[in-house]
Amino acid sequence: MFDIGANYLNKFGDVTVALFGSWMYASFVPSYNNVATANANTVTGSNLTAWRQWVVGAQFGIAGFTVGGSIGWDNNGLGNNYYTGGDNDSRKYAAAIMYETGPWQMSFGWGHVNTDNGNGARTLVSTTQGTTSALTLAGIPGTSAGYFGTNPLAGAAVFGGYAADKYEIGVNYALGPGIKLVGGGIVWNVTGPVNGTQGQSWAAMLGMDLRF
Repeated sequence: MFDIGANYLNKFGDVTVALFGSWMYASFVPSYNNVATANANTVTGSNLTAWRQWVVGAQFGIAGFTVGGSIGWDNNGLGNNYYTGGDNDSRKYAAAIMYETGPWQMSFGWGHVNTDNGNGARTLVSTTQGTTSALTLAGIPGTSAGYFGTNPLAGAAVFGGYAADKYEIGVNYALGPGIKLVGGGIVWNVTGPVNGTQGQSWAAMLGMDLRF
């Protein structure tokens, strides 16, 4: 595995600048284990491959404001599907802004990731305590006839990408040296092609930050 990163930090008058980038590569050596899902699945067409990632980003600050963002890509260690030719790559984006004045510090951030679905996904039949189960393949056992069928309720895969968005907001107030009142919230929204890949959630926080 190779993982390389670089940062650039500087200041031009009242403007601060930070740039960064990184790249990662991890080789993959197939196993000779005689298991259908060990390296490649001849029913679904999914397979493993070398894992690759990269990301670049920038941050700028002036007059109490700090603004930053990044963009990245990840193949998740998965190769293109044997039958559909589709990939399973993820593309990631993030941006945030923060403002500080006196004892106040306020920020807002957003993150997004979308992932291709070249291997497909199957509809969940039931979700009971501690277990989840997907529809079994229809058609002839050991073939992809059912997986690439047209009826999701009979076990056919559904294609279409996954996406997730996260929104964050935070506010801090310094009550004194080493003491801050902190508050904030997070909202998640996740979408996908089948019922098991969709959902929304949120969280709120209020507390104290003590440093001594």
